Amino acid sequence: MVWITLIFLLVLMFFQIRWMVYSIRFQERIFQNSINLALGKTIAGLNNDQYVCNLMRDCMRCDTLSLDDQLLSHGIWDKIHQSIDDELAAFDVHVDFDLFITRDNQDTLQAGTLINKPKSVYYTQSLQEILQTNGYELVVSVSGRTMFLPREAALMLGSSVLLILLIFVSLLQMVRLYKNELQLLANIRDLINNITHEFKTPMSSIALAANLIRKGRFADQPEKLQEYAGLIVNENQKLLRQVDSLLDLAAIEWDEFEYRKELVGLNELALSAAHSIQLLVEEKEGVLEIDLKAESDNLIADKVHITNAILNLLTNAVKYSGKNPQITLRSYNRDGKVILEVSDHGAGIPLKYQRFIFDKYFRVPTGDVHDIKGFGIGLSYVKSVVEAHGGKVTLVSDPGKGSSFFLTFGQQVKLKVTKEKI
Repeated sequence: MVWITLIFLLVLMFFQIRWMVYSIRFQERIFQNSINLALGKTIAGLNNDQYVCNLMRDCMRCDTLSLDDQLLSHGIWDKIHQSIDDELAAFDVHVDFDLFITRDNQDTLQAGTLINKPKSVYYTQSLQEILQTNGYELVVSVSGRTMFLPREAALMLGSSVLLILLIFVSLLQMVRLYKNELQLLANIRDLINNITHEFKTPMSSIALAANLIRKGRFADQPEKLQEYAGLIVNENQKLLRQVDSLLDLAAIEWDEFEYRKELVGLNELALSAAHSIQLLVEEKEGVLEIDLKAESDNLIADKVHITNAILNLLTNAVKYSGKNPQITLRSYNRDGKVILEVSDHGAGIPLKYQRFIFDKYFRVPTGDVHDIKGFGIGLSYVKSVVEAHGGKVTLVSDPGKGSSFFLTFGQQVKLKVTKEKI
C-alpha cells in the first residue's frame, strides 16, 4: 500500500510539473503579445502626433551622431520609452527594457552609441508610417532574458514543488513510523511469549509445592515441609519482582514515577550491585573485576534505581557471556564527568540491532533458542533511569568479542579510590 501511494505521488508530481511548464509557456505568449501590442499602440500614438512625426523625419536626415543628439535633445527617446512603459503597465507587465532604432536591419542606434544588433530577446515595430520611408524599425530589447517568468508563475511553481516535497517527506515519515510500529508489535509479541514463559515456570513450581503440602505428604517431615514452603515464598517473590519491574517501567515511561533522590556515591552503588551479582558469577565460574577509580563520583540520585540499573547491566553481561564470564566494572572521571563502564567478553550485539537495543521490549533475536530469559525491558529501564538523572547511556559492541555499556553523569565531590576483585 505504501509503495502504491508513492507511485501515485510521483505520477502527481509529473503531471503537476507538466502543467506548470504549460502554464509558464502560456504566460510567455501573453507577455510577447503584451509587448507587441504596447509597441503597436506606441507607434500609433506617435503617428498621431504630427509634431513628433515631423521632428523624427528631420532627425533621420542627419548623420548617425547628429541623429542621436537630435533624438535626445528633443526628448524623443524619453517620450517613446515612457509611452511603452505605460502601455506595458496597462497589461500588468513590469520589466526593464532598452530601446533601439535599426536601419536596414543592420546598424543599431542606442542613446549615443552605434552597436551591433541586440542578441537578447527583442521585439520590433516598423517606423514606416512615422518616417514615411522603409528600413527603420523600433526595437524593444528585454535585456538578459530568454524567457518570461512572471512573479505569479514563479510563486505557483515554487509552492507546488514545495508542497510535493512536503508530501513526499511526510510519506517517508509515515513509512518510518509504520516500520517502527511493526517492530514494536513484534517486540510486544515476544514480550507476551516471554512473560508467559517466565510466569509459567514459577507458577507451576508454586502449584506443585502447594499441592504436595495440601495433600499432607510431608506432615511427618517438617524439614521437607519447610523446604517446599520456602520454594513457594521464593517463587512468589520472583513473580512480584517481575511484575514490579513492568509496573516501574510503565510509571517511568508515563512520568508518573517519583524518584527519592539523595546524595550518593556512584562507586558505592556500583559496589553494592557487584556484591548482589557475585553468587551468579561464581555459579558460572566467572570473574568480576572491579576497578572503581573515579575520585569524584558524588550524585544526587535515587540509589535504589541507580543500583538496579547497574545490576541490570551486570546481569545481562553474565547472561550473555556463556560459561566462565569475564566481567569488568570500572569507574573513572573524564571531562568533568563520572563514567561507569560495564564490559564483558560475550557474544556481542550485531550492528543492525544496536540502534534498537534500548527500545522497550526489544530483545536481540535468537531464533528458536530460548536459553536466555527476560522480558526485554532491562536496557529500556536503564536508559529511562539514567536519563531521568541527567545522564546518558551508550553502547560499544563488537559481535563475537563482547559489549561495553557506559553510564555518564555529572559529579561534585572527590571520594577515595576503591579497587576490589571478586
